[in-house]
Amino acid sequence: MFEGLSLDQAPPISIVMRFFMSVPIFGVFLSLLMIVSPTEILTPNHPLSLAAIHLLFLGIITMSMIGALFQMQSVLGGRPIPAPAGNAFIIHIFLNIGIFSLAGAFITQLSPLYVIAAVLLGSALVYTVFLIAPLLLKGGRHSTLRGMLVALVSLFIAALMGIDMADTYAQMSPSIFHSIIRETHYSFALIGWIGALIIAVAFQVVEMFYVTTAYSDWCKRNVFRILPAALVLKTFWLFFDLPYVWGFDVLMAGVLMGFLTTTVQRLRERKRRVSDVSIWFWGTGMGLLLIALISYTISLVSNTEQFIQIALIAYALFAVSIILGMIGKIVPFLVWFHLNSAGYMDAPIMSNIIPAKRSQSLFVLFALVSAISLASVLYPPLLILSGIVSFALFSLLGYNLIHALKLYRYTLDHGTRFEQV
Repeated sequence: MFEGLSLDQAPPISIVMRFFMSVPIFGVFLSLLMIVSPTEILTPNHPLSLAAIHLLFLGIITMSMIGALFQMQSVLGGRPIPAPAGNAFIIHIFLNIGIFSLAGAFITQLSPLYVIAAVLLGSALVYTVFLIAPLLLKGGRHSTLRGMLVALVSLFIAALMGIDMADTYAQMSPSIFHSIIRETHYSFALIGWIGALIIAVAFQVVEMFYVTTAYSDWCKRNVFRILPAALVLKTFWLFFDLPYVWGFDVLMAGVLMGFLTTTVQRLRERKRRVSDVSIWFWGTGMGLLLIALISYTISLVSNTEQFIQIALIAYALFAVSIILGMIGKIVPFLVWFHLNSAGYMDAPIMSNIIPAKRSQSLFVLFALVSAISLASVLYPPLLILSGIVSFALFSLLGYNLIHALKLYRYTLDHGTRFEQV
């Protein structure tokens, strides 16, 4: 079931952790923006709304996903990323400066910041694709590797569209294709990059972590054909102004609904019945995805802006829920694995690296943020409360990550290492 795992190819823990450590920083900045400007954030296409969206989707979601890709490509594909430390350092620096520049550009409307964001952020994303994608091309028929490739190609297209829009904002001269490019940018980013990668990860980790029956071969074989085909055809329909373009959204929503129902069924029938907070995050994520799909479907019929907002917020929270659940599993495993591989006999057990009570507290805070954020669509001042709780959430996440790293470094300095005679 879990063929292709090559733990000996895992990159150094510092590579993955540098990306994860940036997530709570962007989360704190997003929380402060929610507290200061709740009404503006919930106003479609407002500069502060665009700043919040990109802090969320780039600073939190994409940052953590790229960090996970550095780990998963090496372990699943068995082909380590060349010069991982140097490449990760460059990508991480460019991402951080680029994301802050883009958010700052939306907030201040300073043209030079759009240029900096286009150059650095665009370079980081495009370079990530060209660094990892070629390694996936020889990944064989492994469904997760195919999904990662689809996600990276989608990221590449979304990045190109984003660079074009940043240039448009810098020059303050939107082209006649601006709305089409924006729609294409969102589609490839939300469905092709985030959606496809989460599905690809689920095919591996849901079966492995929770000991479930495998997803069907039909699902694994066809989902990464249907999604990219629908995205390409939707783009074609948009640029040629053809009718019924919404049909492709309905098709992709159907694929996501199939993934949702299948994943929930797998989690309910799992053979490993031990209580695990990450299960709560996966279950909550599936519930949020359901809200997003229902809301978006209603918006297609009613053309009501509030349902579109609910769909976007719920979809973002769905991604964050999965990410928080995975970070809670990945970080303790990496600390234990790297110390154990180095021969430290007193390597801490995984449950002590991020204690269950702190993991449960993180989930409670996330559940509150989710509920309050969705309700704020109807009453925007509630976003202030959501921002306060979100600040606590990302502060706790940062504390958990720092504590895990401190424990790792303490064991390196003071632990007892097995010496072979």
